[in-house]
Amino acid sequence: MAVDEFSVPAHVTKKLKELGYAVDTSMDTYIQSWFDWYSGKDDWYRDGYTDLQGRRRTRNRMSIRPAKRVASEWASLLITDDTQVSVEAEKANGWLQDWLDRANFWPTGQMVVEKAFALGTAAWALWLDVRDEGAELKVRRYDARMVRPLSWDEEGVSACAFVTRAAVAGKRVDQLQVHAPDPETGTYHISTYLFSEGEEQDAEAAGVIADFDTLQDCPTFGIIRPALENTVVDLSPFGQSVFADALDAIKAVDLAYDSMFQEVELTAAKVFVDESMVDVRSENGKVIPSPRIEGRLFRRLAGQDPTKNLISIYSPEIRVEPLRSAFDMALAELGDLCGFGQQYFALDKGGGLKTATEVAADNSALMRNVRKHENVLRGAVQRVVTSLLNCARIHCGAAIEEDFGAVKVQFDDSVIADTQTEKNMALAEIAALGVPELKQRYLIDWHGFSKEEAAAAVPPAQLLDEGF
Repeated sequence: MAVDEFSVPAHVTKKLKELGYAVDTSMDTYIQSWFDWYSGKDDWYRDGYTDLQGRRRTRNRMSIRPAKRVASEWASLLITDDTQVSVEAEKANGWLQDWLDRANFWPTGQMVVEKAFALGTAAWALWLDVRDEGAELKVRRYDARMVRPLSWDEEGVSACAFVTRAAVAGKRVDQLQVHAPDPETGTYHISTYLFSEGEEQDAEAAGVIADFDTLQDCPTFGIIRPALENTVVDLSPFGQSVFADALDAIKAVDLAYDSMFQEVELTAAKVFVDESMVDVRSENGKVIPSPRIEGRLFRRLAGQDPTKNLISIYSPEIRVEPLRSAFDMALAELGDLCGFGQQYFALDKGGGLKTATEVAADNSALMRNVRKHENVLRGAVQRVVTSLLNCARIHCGAAIEEDFGAVKVQFDDSVIADTQTEKNMALAEIAALGVPELKQRYLIDWHGFSKEEAAAAVPPAQLLDEGF
């Protein structure tokens, strides 16, 4: 682990044990390994070799960061600017939409989802900045390295600790926040502990409320996990990385990518020149070999026919197609193992990666997996938004109805749907059948007409009785 990477300090773990919690660290090794692949820092990227002098050397393999690309693609598919969350009550929904815009929730939401799919787990957690002038509500983001589930069952995590670094009065501290329900009242409390250089500090003295009662019984956090079974640690509250079963495919992708760069370097044109062009003679007539020939120039090998040209060029052909084919095959396997299907990362004719819309039309596997991940993500969003609205009403004086209704999350599936094909099919049905209701539906679905506007634009068919 690099010195600048985050990990839960030992004194924080000790504090959780003092509070009576059994801290589960069984996933820490796997999470760190997934982070190393995600960040491109795994030891595999250090390639060892022996040079011509027999000395062991290392070099960094070239990489397209496949693990990060996989996690980023899933985040882009699931969270977009058109993702919507709403509630039924008018005032509550108005406050919520304003808060979502101010908090930049969806763009930053992509970041937390990306970390969740890379490391198996991430979370949103409520945070209240309570001051004399009032309370301000925020939602903080945590990845798996910062999450410590404290109580859970098959239905999910009911109590959780979140660990991060903060600065108080310009001084760096470790911050522990425990989100757990009070056993007597059932309301969720947010307890904050601060540590400086391993020693616990007085949170109240630092201007932090040590124990805050939210006065509501909805969990004040939402755990995000891919819709995958954790096969590395059974019955763990943590999820599994979306690329956990694709590490060999990641290696294959970067090995093929690195080989292409090695091929370019090794097949670069080399110019061999006669020694008469590079050697020099001293005052006494002695031939002195040139100490260095710059660039791609090499002295012609001894024993070659001196009658040949003074300059010869060696330029081997680059094996473009075999290397491209190997790269494409590795990408296909990576896409398949990570739930995208084999065509998602397929190379186009220009050698670049295809976009999602180019491959989603005939990729039912991708669409099924998107739906599964959406269902899991929806639950996390509903949890944290419900708690957010409750706390805004209770502690911030927001004009929010007490019964604001169910939280609805609408994902933008246009990124995986072949909308042009669907549109053409609708037009074909209209042309073949000529049913006015189909025309009305087309105007509603594709041009934003209301039902009344569509009915006015396309009157229903009239039956004519022509007799016998």
